[in-house]
Amino acid sequence: MLKKLFLFALATCTLAACNKDEGTGLPYDYVYLKENTNISEGHLQGSNMHFYGTSTVTDATGGVFTYRKAHFELAGLDDFHLYMHKTRFAADMPGVEMRIPNVPYTPTGDKSLTFSLDEVIPEAERPNAVGGGATYVPVERYVITQLAGSIDNTLCRVEFTCAGVYHVVFEGSLIGEK
Repeated sequence: MLKKLFLFALATCTLAACNKDEGTGLPYDYVYLKENTNISEGHLQGSNMHFYGTSTVTDATGGVFTYRKAHFELAGLDDFHLYMHKTRFAADMPGVEMRIPNVPYTPTGDKSLTFSLDEVIPEAERPNAVGGGATYVPVERYVITQLAGSIDNTLCRVEFTCAGVYHVVFEGSLIGEK
């Protein structure tokens, strides 16, 4: 009887270990938020907003690449920097830290806004050998055209064409600390 009880306990522990919570998979162990407190009357309040979702990229030949761990961040107040963390435009492309600086926006509701730019040169993060850290440098070959986006409470949508080749559509939800 004791042997059966021991085997039952061992099997239970093994199943519990197999079913261990692996987390949400979100960056920084964030959770999805139900309300956006970073926008009031259509204006940013100076806190960074992180959005996590799917980036769908269609290349010039019609090939489609879907990246389900896309992470975009907005940082600013009167305008914002749009960060695309470890962004990828193709399956074999390594993730690149990119940002689009100084994006103006238009309030469209209490917790919503829109933004657009006809053309902008994005910046890519480059490690800074002197003193550590990193710097962002313009990358002209990744020129972004027809940038358009919106935030509606906790949902973010961004669309643009990169390098005249990659049409990108990002759709994500607001994430933050528990």
